[in-house]
Amino acid sequence: MTEHIDLLSKTEITELYALPHFNEKERKLYFTIESEEESRALNLYSNFKTRVYFILQLGYFKAKHRFFDFVFEDIPADVEYILFHFVKSKEIALAGQPSRHSISEQKRTILQLLDYRDWSPLYQHSIELYISELLRYYPKSHSALRQLLSYFDRQQIVVPSYRTLQNLFTKAYAAEEKRINQLISSIPDHKQQLLSVLINREGNESPLNIIRGDQKDFNYTAVRTEIDKAESLADLYEFAKKFLPTLKLSKNAIRYCADIVEQYAAFRLRRLSKPQQFFHALCFIYHCYQKIMDNLITSFVYHTHMLLEAGKSYAEVKMMEHSAALVVEFPKLAQFLEWFPVRDKGLSHEELNQIAYSILPKEQFSALALFLKGNTFDKTASKWEFYLKSSRLFSLYLRPILLAIEFSHYKKNSKLMDLIHLLKSHYGRGKNPSQFKLADEFGITVPKRMRRYLKRKASDRFIDPYLFEFFVYQKVCHQIDRGFLCCNESISYCDIDQDLVDDALVNDVEKIAAELGYPKIPIYCDERLEDAIKQLDEAWDVTTENIHLGYNTGLKMEETKTGEMEWSLLYDSSEPLEDTFFKTLPQSELANVIMFMGERIPLWKSFTHLKDRYVKRKKPVTLALNGCLMSEAFGGGELKMAEMSDLNFNLLRSTREDFIRISTLCAANDRTSNYIHSLPR
Repeated sequence: MTEHIDLLSKTEITELYALPHFNEKERKLYFTIESEEESRALNLYSNFKTRVYFILQLGYFKAKHRFFDFVFEDIPADVEYILFHFVKSKEIALAGQPSRHSISEQKRTILQLLDYRDWSPLYQHSIELYISELLRYYPKSHSALRQLLSYFDRQQIVVPSYRTLQNLFTKAYAAEEKRINQLISSIPDHKQQLLSVLINREGNESPLNIIRGDQKDFNYTAVRTEIDKAESLADLYEFAKKFLPTLKLSKNAIRYCADIVEQYAAFRLRRLSKPQQFFHALCFIYHCYQKIMDNLITSFVYHTHMLLEAGKSYAEVKMMEHSAALVVEFPKLAQFLEWFPVRDKGLSHEELNQIAYSILPKEQFSALALFLKGNTFDKTASKWEFYLKSSRLFSLYLRPILLAIEFSHYKKNSKLMDLIHLLKSHYGRGKNPSQFKLADEFGITVPKRMRRYLKRKASDRFIDPYLFEFFVYQKVCHQIDRGFLCCNESISYCDIDQDLVDDALVNDVEKIAAELGYPKIPIYCDERLEDAIKQLDEAWDVTTENIHLGYNTGLKMEETKTGEMEWSLLYDSSEPLEDTFFKTLPQSELANVIMFMGERIPLWKSFTHLKDRYVKRKKPVTLALNGCLMSEAFGGGELKMAEMSDLNFNLLRSTREDFIRISTLCAANDRTSNYIHSLPR
């Protein structure tokens, strides 16, 4: 804890506390006596000096809800404006300021006029409690201060000095730390021991540094490492999931504390007090485990898509080979058809077969017969033939991931979940695929059209365990892509219900809104929805009436043969842009436009790495960053962008996670907006 917390930058402090500088429109807005009460208050002052000072102080207070210590020489333009509009003269010379007594009296009058309260030490305790409450939702002091300033505005309290704000936050942070430390002390000793082992250094590297290393790629070693990390954190994660809600912290606060552990070295964490070490470690474990689940699911989807694409390619090659073989045999078929009617009638059965098969091989008869019947090559069978050959790949990559992840389906009685549990119950006990006996009568949910593909031979009683396993994997991947299959222990793949507020909290919305200083929220939502529905109904009626009366010239109404009315939009026959400046411009790809702007502004400097230290690649690959921005803009995702371009998926994924977030996007938007504003008009 530092003696005084840096809540704002120098620029922000100036913006909050400095005397406002009005333009002509702002002077007209704020230096106007609006009500009779203000007029009566102004008339209490007889000389020009106090009257002008009152108008100035009143206008400044309306603008920033603060009082300022100034002299007339500091603001000549504002003084000149007031003299011209209220005194009807610019010749009067004003210097200095009124007496302290007059200024204090004016402040009390302005507070009474605008129903405000000046800051008082009597508010200090309640404000400290409110800041402590804010810090549970907004752990960054800057964000909490913004909410506090909004609270001052709602409660109509004058914002105190910056030093007072620093003292308030210092005490609030100390109180919040004390509260958390008391709760942390209740952690069982064996859990504290596990946390100590994680934080403390044994040998060359602490376990914490190993765990927080991100997955490098989709190779077996990287995937296996992620699974091992998940298994090592599972016990502490389950404890953190139950314990952290008792701290009454928001997800945002937990994520912030986890990021602190993520960014700084382990030895810096060990400098904190033991309760704070355990607190930050629990937040990190909670978030890190969910991030590992994200990585594993992404790896699962990646490898499944790779196998599916490889299966398609394999089937395409096999089909081309099959077609090429048939084309080669067509001349032999013609030769056989010419020979057979004029064959020697005295040939024995064996001699007939020998000559026939010498013309057209025996194995080609059935293939040519199927072709002549119009039966095409069975690509599906060829795909499953490839999947069977690839059984070692998905047993190495996909099976361990499935065993490590707890999936849930949006349907309560999902048949896919039954298949997942079947695989997990078998392989989770360490059994081999050869011990996996699957038959239709066992209640396995496999479509009839697929059963012949999941058996090595049509006569087999049992479904092949490897083929059945990949059948489940592709179903899992498909449901993940559609958002039907979730993992509530992950960040990106969790069910939306996990992010929704609990019903019990919704019932207390009025109480919570009043505590946070937003009493209008419960009423506003109901009234706003009713008002929006009313406006929509009125707009619907007006639009319908305009169409029937023929006022809407953009629509054409026609009656069909059945008596129903049909409408269509009318478009202008002439293109208004045909003869404009834009017609002369060459067409450019959007990606090229972004790359051009990125180098010109420069835009790429806005995208900083999530970690400000201990990283090798601090700057993004601009091409990959552009690909991520395009995939986000069009909703395709990194995987689809990798498939349709020559960009590596792992590079896109790491760029998206490390460089693209709200803060960097806002910074890039600010750079772009400032550059456009600076262009000549």
